[in-house]
Amino acid sequence: MPRRSTGALSRTMSKVSDGVSRIEAQREPHAVFWDDWNRRAVRDDGPLWLALGDSTSQGIGAADPYDGWIPQVLERLRVSTGDPWRVINLSITGAQFEDIVTHQLPRIGELVEAGQSPLLMTHLAGANNLMAPRSWASATTDLKTILDALSPRSVVARVGVHHAANSMMARKFNRIIENHAAAKDFELFWPWKWPSRDGMGADKWHPGEKGYGYMADAIYQRINASISND
Repeated sequence: MPRRSTGALSRTMSKVSDGVSRIEAQREPHAVFWDDWNRRAVRDDGPLWLALGDSTSQGIGAADPYDGWIPQVLERLRVSTGDPWRVINLSITGAQFEDIVTHQLPRIGELVEAGQSPLLMTHLAGANNLMAPRSWASATTDLKTILDALSPRSVVARVGVHHAANSMMARKFNRIIENHAAAKDFELFWPWKWPSRDGMGADKWHPGEKGYGYMADAIYQRINASISND
């Protein structure tokens, strides 16, 4: 998958914070991990899950990508169903909705044309748009394009509402998501609704290993509901 360059804020913070610097250093190794993973998944057989999103779907914040939420949920799926589920992870660290429209959605079309038939789609993004007010003018249109492209019964993350400065935009995103959920029977979840706030990574922005465990618990419940109703 393409790479998105590090933002100015992250570059600045990396110079003054060891925690931010360590997490930023994960970007390329995690991306390479998923590139290799995806190449194998394309060749394998079994029910297919396509994951769209940003750094949280890359597992950024966990030192080992295997500790991200996607590998954790995949293993639960395989055990609970007895089927050899596989995942192709189209996420990109730093992705905004525009990046998903430009780079991730076209890959879905390419995979389908190549004979791949996804039984599950997930989408987790929005935080990077909230931190980039210049994206807001086009973000709602991009979000609608993404949601229109997802299959019925996809599992979709709501956008966290944490800061007064962008809470109005976050709520606007969530209204769009909820309207599409009603029309397409999406399973929705709050990715940051954790039982404890002790799950953050070294940069205090991304989840760490424990946080990804909390996230996996929330997402697996909705994925299980989705595939159980098929």
